[in-house]
Amino acid sequence: MPSDPPVYIIDDEPEMCRSLALLLSTGGVPARSFGSADLFLDMLEHLPPGVVVCDVRMPGTSGIELVQSLAARRRDDPVVIISGHADIALAVEAMKAGAMDFVEKPFEAAAMMATVENGRARIERMAGPAGKLAHLSRRERQVLDLVVAGMTSKEAARELSISPRTIETYRTKLLEKTGAHCTAELIRIGVEAGVGPSSMA
Repeated sequence: MPSDPPVYIIDDEPEMCRSLALLLSTGGVPARSFGSADLFLDMLEHLPPGVVVCDVRMPGTSGIELVQSLAARRRDDPVVIISGHADIALAVEAMKAGAMDFVEKPFEAAAMMATVENGRARIERMAGPAGKLAHLSRRERQVLDLVVAGMTSKEAARELSISPRTIETYRTKLLEKTGAHCTAELIRIGVEAGVGPSSMA
């Protein structure tokens, strides 16, 4: 998990995405915009944990359905729901489904920044070594075990009966998901979380 958690802006109104991204950039907060919850969910596997700022009412997957989808995928990214005056009941429903907070349109810039920072602080608290590995798939965990054990890609590929190229793909995913900048940092995270040959299934 990166030390500077990003914010994912999900809204079908391009202007809202632009204005939120600008607001966050002035505060030095990294942000990425998605025109729909479906696009975001399609990319989810490759995205590190971050604060999700999502409109409650959108074509396709709604804000409420997004919260439910994240839970089903065992992602605990804090979700901030944006709602219009007529959508307050929906926003409350989203919070009951697991959203962290909701912000009513039009929102105050300071209030939005404070809410986002609360979400980022929550991510930081979960950013211990074990927390960084919580969202790994079984195969990704197996590859990490072998990387921590000091195996090369060819050795790991033989161990798991897959190709070295596939091992490299998993290694890249591991760097993305843990926020590690290099293999050495990935190994350090794994060691601190107790990963190694003794943990292999």
